[in-house]
Amino acid sequence: MGRSKSIARRSKPVRETTTIGFHEPWPVEFINQLHTLLTNSEDQSQGKDAAEPPSKRVKRYGTDAEALLVAKEELELVRKCPEGALVDGPQRVCRRNIGPDLRFWLSRSKELRIDARRQTDVSSINAAVAIQPNIITDRLAACLDVFVRHWTKTTREGELWVSLDATASTQGGFYKVSFYFNLYWNETKSPYCWLRSSVERKLSQQILDIFLPDVASSSSTNRGQESWSPLDFYEAAHVPASNDKTALSIEVPELTASLYPYQKKTVQWLLRREGVRWNGSNPDSIRFIEDLPAPQEVDGAHSFRKIRDELGTGMSFYVSNLYHVITTDLGPFQHAEQSVRGGILAEEMGLGKTLEIIGLIALHRRPPTDDIVYTKEGEELITTGATLIVTPDSLKQQWIEELERHAPHLHVKYYPGRKNVNFSTEEELRADLAAHDVVITTYPVLSAEVHFAMKAPERSRRQERKYERAGSPLTKISWWRVCLDEAQMIESGVTGAAAVARLLPRINAWGVTGTPVKNDVKDLYGLLDFLRYEPYASSPQIWRSLTESHKPLFRSLFGSIALRHTKQLVRHEIVVPPQKRFVITLPFTAVEEQYYTEMFKNMARRCGVDILGAPLQADWVPEVYENEMRTWLNRLRQAALHPEIVQRRGTGRKVGPMRTVEEVLDAMIEQSDNDIRTDHRAYLQARLTHGQMLENSPRVSEALEIWKRVKEDAIILVAECRKELEAVLDEVATIPRSTISGQAQEARGNASASDDIGEDGGDDGANNARVGEARTKLRHALEVLHKATFFCANAFFQIKSNTDMTEPDSDQFRRLQQLEDAEYGKAQEIRREILSESHTRAMSLMKKLERQAQNQSFVEMPELVFTEMRGLESGPTLEMLEELCGILNEQANRIDEWREAVIKLLCQPLIDEEAEAEITGEEFTDSTKIQEELIVYVQILRAAIADRQGAISGLGNALVKHEMRVSVAAAENGDGPAPEKLLALYRLRDEVKPSPDKHGSLRRVIADLRAIASRLPKDGAGGRAGTEREIVYRQITATQTYITSQAKAATALEREVDRFTNSMNARVEYYRQLQAVSDSVAPYEGSNDDQAIAACVMNEERYHNKLDSDRAKHRYLLNLKAEGGQSNEPRWCIICQAYFMTGILTICGHEFCRDCLKQWYRAHHNCPMCKRKLRLTELHDITLKPRELKMHEDIATGPSFEVKKNQAAKASSIYSHFSSEKLAQINDVELDSLSFGTKVDTLVRHVLWLRESDPGAKSIVFTQYKSFLEILGAAFDRYKIGFSTIDRPNGVTRFKEDPGIECFMLHGRANSSGLNLVNASHVFLCEPLLNTALELQAIARVDRIGQKNETTVWLYLIEGSVEESIYNLSVKRRMEHMGQSSKGKSKGSTPEIQEPTLEAANTLELEQASLSRLMSRDKNAGEAVPTEDLWECLFGQVSRRITSGVTNSIAEDEDGR
Repeated sequence: MGRSKSIARRSKPVRETTTIGFHEPWPVEFINQLHTLLTNSEDQSQGKDAAEPPSKRVKRYGTDAEALLVAKEELELVRKCPEGALVDGPQRVCRRNIGPDLRFWLSRSKELRIDARRQTDVSSINAAVAIQPNIITDRLAACLDVFVRHWTKTTREGELWVSLDATASTQGGFYKVSFYFNLYWNETKSPYCWLRSSVERKLSQQILDIFLPDVASSSSTNRGQESWSPLDFYEAAHVPASNDKTALSIEVPELTASLYPYQKKTVQWLLRREGVRWNGSNPDSIRFIEDLPAPQEVDGAHSFRKIRDELGTGMSFYVSNLYHVITTDLGPFQHAEQSVRGGILAEEMGLGKTLEIIGLIALHRRPPTDDIVYTKEGEELITTGATLIVTPDSLKQQWIEELERHAPHLHVKYYPGRKNVNFSTEEELRADLAAHDVVITTYPVLSAEVHFAMKAPERSRRQERKYERAGSPLTKISWWRVCLDEAQMIESGVTGAAAVARLLPRINAWGVTGTPVKNDVKDLYGLLDFLRYEPYASSPQIWRSLTESHKPLFRSLFGSIALRHTKQLVRHEIVVPPQKRFVITLPFTAVEEQYYTEMFKNMARRCGVDILGAPLQADWVPEVYENEMRTWLNRLRQAALHPEIVQRRGTGRKVGPMRTVEEVLDAMIEQSDNDIRTDHRAYLQARLTHGQMLENSPRVSEALEIWKRVKEDAIILVAECRKELEAVLDEVATIPRSTISGQAQEARGNASASDDIGEDGGDDGANNARVGEARTKLRHALEVLHKATFFCANAFFQIKSNTDMTEPDSDQFRRLQQLEDAEYGKAQEIRREILSESHTRAMSLMKKLERQAQNQSFVEMPELVFTEMRGLESGPTLEMLEELCGILNEQANRIDEWREAVIKLLCQPLIDEEAEAEITGEEFTDSTKIQEELIVYVQILRAAIADRQGAISGLGNALVKHEMRVSVAAAENGDGPAPEKLLALYRLRDEVKPSPDKHGSLRRVIADLRAIASRLPKDGAGGRAGTEREIVYRQITATQTYITSQAKAATALEREVDRFTNSMNARVEYYRQLQAVSDSVAPYEGSNDDQAIAACVMNEERYHNKLDSDRAKHRYLLNLKAEGGQSNEPRWCIICQAYFMTGILTICGHEFCRDCLKQWYRAHHNCPMCKRKLRLTELHDITLKPRELKMHEDIATGPSFEVKKNQAAKASSIYSHFSSEKLAQINDVELDSLSFGTKVDTLVRHVLWLRESDPGAKSIVFTQYKSFLEILGAAFDRYKIGFSTIDRPNGVTRFKEDPGIECFMLHGRANSSGLNLVNASHVFLCEPLLNTALELQAIARVDRIGQKNETTVWLYLIEGSVEESIYNLSVKRRMEHMGQSSKGKSKGSTPEIQEPTLEAANTLELEQASLSRLMSRDKNAGEAVPTEDLWECLFGQVSRRITSGVTNSIAEDEDGR
């Protein structure tokens, strides 16, 4: 019988804790129990010899793991011995290994807790012993920490545990208890065994710090506080000795190219890493290759140090503070290091890593071996002497070409992937790959092979595979060598390509990359994982520890497996033609200057600073505007390249690419025109508000005068908008209808929308964005005119009604009455025109509904008539069908009622249809009641139709159900439209809703009848069965007819409800606009005291000034449009009779030099030519810059002239001097009148000039913005310049092989690492970059081994723009790197920069950069700019270009006078 629930859940009794204070005697019970525990052991011993447990020996537990004694600590507790204790005299008792019986730990109150692990009658110890604070040392505390976790022996390798022994004795009335903590650390026999986890390493780190401290390591660095950078790897990488004469004798006869001395040293190092070496002095060696001699036994291994025996155990051991491992045999760890065949070839970009690998392949072939080998798991592998090379897809063809050129004797094959090969069997495919010398594949192929490479998961016998799973041939071959080119692509080690790369069977493995570290040294984990370097590859916690707190070991590790030469180190050995660098400063075109200036002013305003970068407010905080500054810096850099490629004009009409300057100017003119209209409306609205503040007061006459002037301006504005609309309609009408896809071809003639309305109420003209935009402008203008007219009428009424101002029934009274009536009438006409479009659309839809109602042309739902007799078996089904037909007929009647109600509501006349209709101002509010009813009816109609379709097909509409559920829940809470009406209609809908359970569906009826028919006898049977069959088949046919007709009607009902919705929305839009017009003329409710009026006047003046400024700018843009290609030519001033470059354009279109007009304006305030009165805001600054190229002049800043001189000299040494005559030749290259902007035009001229000056030369064009290359491509196409891009298929191959391709385009986000483009000799940098590493990577495509021609780098920058600031900041950084790379020189040495110094600085730039973080995360942005550089980039050079405007200049002069 089972236990009762209460007994089963009975808790154990809680033992009381005995607290023993400092001066309290031992409790009798505690002494007795402890004494009993110590004596009840077969291992006990008495006497003097038992005082010390025999623990000074190594303990072995089977053959699993050897336990090494690390420390021994003693804890002694003495208290008075109480009377009655069962202690037998002074004899000492001893008990070894009492850990299984007792628990020890320190409580939070720092008391020593002693507790029995098992409660028995003999032992139930549970005591808290007070101890002195200094009793528990760090060593003892560490032992206690281990004891709490592992109190008994364990055989697992690497485990920490404590064996606890105890002795007890009496001495002169005191009872002494001694506990001996023996700390053991199990030996780890191999790096392939179990290693401690991250959590376990916390405990072992404590043991290492306390008992086994590494004095040398801890004194050199503070663990966890080291600073790391990519330089730690580059400085650690091995550099071969310069005096290795054996390496210099290396010859590779099969190579068609000769190796440089440093490359021979590299090949020797590669050979040694593969276990062989070149020995030119041994003629018996085949090709002078011999195996490395067996390594001499050394008493050491990476990260291990020897610990001498200090505990009398009789043997020493080795400990690794990195691995957290202790061992007596270093052999397995040394073997693990020596078994890594291969390493990391990290030569700097352009030093010939490809050739070095080809030399290795040619020199070191696989020795003869078995054709088949087996893995540890028993898998069969084909052996081959082939080298597998994995490369980025963009470098695949380059590798094939390099192998063919330098080692034509090698048989090379490209493997496109398992899915793209045609072999009858896998064995044939593997044999074909193994028969070649080199097999090339790509990272995408490797990623695609991941599912073929991984082992298939095991299945149960019930689900065994019917067919054998296909595998990847790459993992079925034992490769002689695997090389990963651009190996930084597997940095994480978790991608599909990285997973397959690690699985590839191989003897030697190489990671080949010039930039192994992209962000920080942790990127190297993927490479160690690929190399299978244990224990790092399988223990991420060890790798993490290495890269956080063991820098010396890190350098030692990579000093052994990585090699790197820099260009600076081997410059004296290689033959690479010199490189020249030129910086060319370009001026903006007038259009680009205007575009950029406006953008810069907008940036300053949005960032809360003036145009010089000074904060406008005292509490300005840079961090608040960081994102704003970053966004605007990116826009300004794009504008310096070319105005935005695609932008939105006016109200959002998207246009195509604005690639030419003319297209940009057209967009600017259109935007300027929109700005004028917007600001004009704002100015008029401010004036109307000013008048409202003065009405209903004695100053109403002033308000009337203001409103009259506004009305006059509004009339002009309306006329201009009408004219524009007519012009647009005329233009659209001339476009064939096929090209405008149904746009307004016939819409023209007037501003009314009534002519553009089709039968269904659709507005063809509204489909055209330009027509809609023009109509919107006209409507806005009419709204202003309506307000002004209405306010004038209101003013006449107030003046007329004020007896102090007008005598009743006088002539003036009657005249004011007539004026009032006339103005109200005009306002009503204007209001009708404003509402005409929405009114016409709503009326069109309403009239169509009325015609349908008169003709009764709405959808008819066929009545379901059931007259069929019932059979015996079909009876229940036909009864259900009869009920379903009845409920559907009732539902049809209810739907008809609701439709009639909707039509009645929709056909109610609109307010303001007749002239005498009174406007209450609450039209929109009143219409909402009808609107809410309409919404409810339409919603319930949709639900009823969905119910009907469900009853026909048997399928429910989940969306309608959800919407109704939400609406009903809201209505029950009193929310939503017409909640009471909705609930009432919902109940009516439920009354006629077919129930799926009770009524089923028509489709279900057919299914049931077909089932009945299948059970009836077949043809030939008469009697009841035959009659039953006839009934069933007749009803199946009839029901299918019902389904067809009802489904068609239900679909038509849905379309009809959609038309109801359109009509409803049209009415709502009409009333919304009517309400908006009514609200616009509502009485002013704000403050109208003198202070408020003064503020309104100031606001009005501000709008007026902005409007004048917009008009002056617009006039300037129109002037640029008229002058075309001559817009940058000098102008003639009629005042001083001289040409000028900096001048002023008046609103009337006349130009004068700046100084002359300033003097004239002070005296006359009008135009010198047409005498038109001018306001300061109607003057626009113009800056004319002739199209002129010039070399950039570095302006250095410093505390003294000498410093400036030296810095300028250094900067000029980076870039060479270029002939002014050649610059003039480039500038004089003639292009047609179509301009793509300063930079594009200059680049085109430059390339065309190179055709003449350097025939056959090819160029690389680099920019950080991919979008800029689209504009550049359009220009190249126009001027017949052949080009290719890195993003095009076979783009690299075409550039190399097609002589007609002159330029290759690169952008900052392209993966160009490893790309060899030595057939190019010119590099065009379209803009300066703050992250020099970006441009250096582009330059390295041409400035590398194999280059036969002198290379030239051309850097373009716009004068006085943010580009100049960025350039100066970049040069400053390079100066700092040059200082770092030339340490040791005297401060007074010449500032002339030698080429090696510059190369060293470039190397340092690349090695310090976080390569994957150079570009912004925003894919539309360019390079990442540090926060601390934002202000300097934006405003560093602004003072050289932007000066105070003419308005401020003249105003300041007048204030000074």
